[in-house]
Amino acid sequence: MPRIHCALLCALLAGAAQAHQGAHDVSGAVAETNGPSSPHGDHGVAAAWSDHPMLLLAGGDRGEVAFRLSGFNADHVTVFAPGGAPDRLEVDYPVENGQVRIQPAAPMMGNYHWAQAREEQDGAVRVASTVQYFSNPGDAPTALLTRLRSELEIVPHPLPREHSQYRESEKWAFLVRWKGAPLAAHALRLDTEYGSHSTAYTDDQGIATVVLPRDFGVPKAAPGKAVAHGRERAGFVLSTSHVEEGRTYLTAFNYTYAPESQRSRSIAWGAAFGLLGMVAAVPLLRRKENENG
Repeated sequence: MPRIHCALLCALLAGAAQAHQGAHDVSGAVAETNGPSSPHGDHGVAAAWSDHPMLLLAGGDRGEVAFRLSGFNADHVTVFAPGGAPDRLEVDYPVENGQVRIQPAAPMMGNYHWAQAREEQDGAVRVASTVQYFSNPGDAPTALLTRLRSELEIVPHPLPREHSQYRESEKWAFLVRWKGAPLAAHALRLDTEYGSHSTAYTDDQGIATVVLPRDFGVPKAAPGKAVAHGRERAGFVLSTSHVEEGRTYLTAFNYTYAPESQRSRSIAWGAAFGLLGMVAAVPLLRRKENENG
């Protein structure tokens, strides 16, 4: 009987090791980054994980959303709508105490809206951009993405579809353009809330392919992370700069990404195979015990 207990224990440990390997796949990528995220602020998002200008989500619902300015100052945020009445295609919202509350172009208009703010001082122009998806039906963002909003721009090419999102390990294309014209051989930097950094370069069409890193450090939502529909999301920011006529332009686009869908499956399958091995070993061990008297 002790031999059976020993074998069962070995099988159990093997299953646990397999499950641990799946868990290592979930968190091991953090070792490849430059450290964990910085302390979090009071609004459920990271406070200082990047010094680039960003518009960080700070709460709201389908009718109104709040953003917090990080890394720069501005007196208003401009929201560009995908459609609707002409006087609502571009609306300025005042910034108060470092926050701004925005609304869709119309009460029942949804889809992506583009939010952007600008800071100019000492010969430098810093622009922060993000998008907000409102859940009501609305015009596709195709025309919205082609509109010129500032001199130097980073434009998703394309944005995630409805009910989709950016995820770890995925490749996404972004257009870098200067006054409407694509910038070739131009550096585009990626920084994430978990401390990953990388640089991609644009091709002749101004398109850079960015690979979102597999760097989520925990399998469930941690305090301070943005959470949607029960799934954790962390922030990323893309940035680039350009010098023209003695002025330095820096523009940044920030949004969120989610863990890749296979993370939880690897842990579950590891535990399942370990349990299966444990069950399969029992009759063989009993036969061996009987043969030995």
